[in-house]
Amino acid sequence: MIHDCSCFGRKVSAVAILAACFCTVLPATFTQASERAEILRYEVTWNGNKAGHGDITTKTNSNHVSVIAQAVSDGVLKALFEIWSRVQATFTPGTFKPKTYTFNLKSNVLRHELVDLNFDHDSNMVQVNKVLGDRQECHSESFSGAYDPITAVFLLRSQKDFSKPSYVDIYDGKDRSRLFVNPAGLEHVRIKTGLHPAVCLQLRLVKLGGNKEELATGRLWISNDHRRIPLLLTSSPLVGTIRFELVQAQL
Repeated sequence: MIHDCSCFGRKVSAVAILAACFCTVLPATFTQASERAEILRYEVTWNGNKAGHGDITTKTNSNHVSVIAQAVSDGVLKALFEIWSRVQATFTPGTFKPKTYTFNLKSNVLRHELVDLNFDHDSNMVQVNKVLGDRQECHSESFSGAYDPITAVFLLRSQKDFSKPSYVDIYDGKDRSRLFVNPAGLEHVRIKTGLHPAVCLQLRLVKLGGNKEELATGRLWISNDHRRIPLLLTSSPLVGTIRFELVQAQL
């Protein structure tokens, strides 16, 4: 049972990272704004039952963009195991150069994980500090051609044309992966905030190297306007469907 929960937990964590990355809003005028803050609130359900909730806060100024995504398990998922996660990242506006990235996961069943990345663009190296359970690790390595998960998705979402397939390579301090984004058409999506015209995208996160393991898949609906607000994300990690739904936005 513990093995099953651990396996399910890893899949849920991958989906949560996917959601946290895409459930961020880049202000259309962030390159000119002196300072701006936005907060999005999401509800998570698993097979129609409440499973968690989370907030994503984006702050921008002329020097950097800062994103903090926090989520906790709730309801039926909390009955299996408790999860608390926090993802924080900063990057340079306009150039999308990552500065820092931190991923923190705590659970009463899964091992505690902490990953801290600091990027040096002069040397093209990233300083990696990790805590995985009782094990600690510290080293530097090249990050050429890869971005942290948050910056990677902002880079993808900066494009104006979502009618063509795209991808970006991601490094999260543990694995290197590739996020594929494929257009799935225009449609109206109904969520708790109402009925919204949306662009539907198919997402696929695949581990690079080795057997190219598929880490997570999902479908994302973003508002069909200049803000591109993530409205709904659905994914099926092992059993059933996980649904991330926007319930409130402070823009």
